[in-house]
Amino acid sequence: MSQMILDRWYAALKAGDAGALAAVTTDDVIVRWNGPVGLVPWAGVWEGRAKVITFFKRVAEHLEIVSIETVQTIAGEGGVAIVLSGHWRVRASGEDLRVRAANIFRFEDGKVAAFEVYPDSHAFAEALARA
Repeated sequence: MSQMILDRWYAALKAGDAGALAAVTTDDVIVRWNGPVGLVPWAGVWEGRAKVITFFKRVAEHLEIVSIETVQTIAGEGGVAIVLSGHWRVRASGEDLRVRAANIFRFEDGKVAAFEVYPDSHAFAEALARA
């Protein structure tokens, strides 16, 4: 079941489909992007579905998701940790950005209740600054 939720989550992100993203999250979903607040425009904690949708819209304003490949998955009761290799394109400059990140999900009632990202924040901040 968690793989189905993750497939829907990542498909919604790649498509930029806010409705599909909302359908796969709980009302009180929490997103935490660990990085330098102020240097990465979406860093910080976003609580509640409406704010999480705003978070993803902000990311999409700056980045295009080219591809996301799972490197490793560690499943536990009620959640999963994923190491991924991502390829993004900075919209303002066209620069390609390829970095690894760890994504941690917590599920409730077949939906994403929490999403935490441990990215290479420095690489994102530098690419955005060059744009």
